[in-house]
Amino acid sequence: MSACLPCDLEQAAGVAVVYRDDDFSCEVADGYDLPGWYILRVRRHAEGWGSLTGEEAAGFGVISQRVATAIQTATGAEGVYFMSFGENYPHFHFLVIARPAGLPTELKGAGILALRPDHRDIDASLATAADVRATLAAT
Repeated sequence: MSACLPCDLEQAAGVAVVYRDDDFSCEVADGYDLPGWYILRVRRHAEGWGSLTGEEAAGFGVISQRVATAIQTATGAEGVYFMSFGENYPHFHFLVIARPAGLPTELKGAGILALRPDHRDIDASLATAADVRATLAAT
């Protein structure tokens, strides 16, 4: 493992990969393995928006819309969050989270990250990833 979690996701097992093309990939990531939670990233190591090519920046809009729609369709989520802080891992990436209906107010927005320590479930996460992957493949 390197110091860059998004770069390390290049080695993710096939069952963890929701989407992958030449430029972008979306996977279940260790430590963020809650059902409906993924890392969407540029595959090469690029740090921040300013490091993307014009083609990558345009492509990100297209793929993020496709991924969000597939997550919402496959999971029945009320919404899909995209979060990017870029401090722990400056690699261009977003944490993409299915927001379930009925989420308490204190867990909405960035508060949803409080679910991480107690709700990790790799088996359920990979099963949900398979549903999202199938939904993406059908579009």
